[in-house]
Amino acid sequence: MAERQGPVRMCVVCRRRFAKSQLMRHVPAPEGVAAGNGLEADKAQTRPGRGWYVCDDPQCRERFAGMKFRRKSHKGSKNG
Repeated sequence: MAERQGPVRMCVVCRRRFAKSQLMRHVPAPEGVAAGNGLEADKAQTRPGRGWYVCDDPQCRERFAGMKFRRKSHKGSKNG
């Protein structure tokens, strides 16, 4: 029987798969907080909300910093 490896996630930049523990998770910054691309690091990987994962490759980190993310609207919201 194969050993269980734990959760696997994909880097949003290079699309390679890694163990969750090898990636840095980013979540939307709270409303009113000015962050570069609207996200902030979630070092504990426990904050609520959709998370984006980035690997340790310097090129991926650089490209991720320049990416733009927008908040998803919720069903039934007046904004769309």
